[in-house]
Amino acid sequence: MDPPSVEEFSLSVEAAVRLKAIFDQFQLTSFVKTSGGKGLQLYIPIPFNTFTYDETRIFTKFVSDFLCDQEPEWFTTERLKKNRGNKLYLDYVQHHEGKTIVAPYSPRGTEIGTIATPLKWEEVGESLRPEQFTINTVMERMKTIGDLFREFRKVGEAQPFAVVLEQLKELLEEK
Repeated sequence: MDPPSVEEFSLSVEAAVRLKAIFDQFQLTSFVKTSGGKGLQLYIPIPFNTFTYDETRIFTKFVSDFLCDQEPEWFTTERLKKNRGNKLYLDYVQHHEGKTIVAPYSPRGTEIGTIATPLKWEEVGESLRPEQFTINTVMERMKTIGDLFREFRKVGEAQPFAVVLEQLKELLEEK
C-alpha cells in the first residue's frame, strides 16, 4: 500500500485494517509489516508451489477493487502517480513473477535508518508511524518479541486459499 506521502501514512493504516477484516471473513490469516518507507505491506501466506500468479491475482484484484469501491475518495488501483491524486495506491499487481518486494527486516535508505518491520495486528492503529522502526529500535524489538514472521510458511500450508479461490471464481462467472 503506497500512500501519496508519509504524511498520509494513516491511509495505509485504514486500508490495512479494512483489508484484514476482509481476509478474516475469508478465514485467511494475514501478516503485516511496515515497508520501511511510507506504507504498509500485507501478506497472506498460501500453500507453497500450489497456486499460479494468475490465480492469486483473482483474489488480490478482488479485494483491492472491493476496497476502492467502498472508499473511492481514499483508495485507488491507478498505477500512474499523476492520476492518483491524494489517494492510497493498492498495488496488487506487484505480486507477480519478476516483481520485487522489500523483505522483512530490510534496512531502507532513509535518513533515520528505517527498517521494513513485521508488526502485530494490534499495533496497526492511529498511533503507528513508520519512523518508530529504525535499526536501533528493531534490534531491541527482536530481542523482546522475536520474529513475527517466524510461522509464516507453517501458516501458509494450512490456509484455506483453494476454497476462497473457488468461491471467487464462481462469483466472477456469475457476473
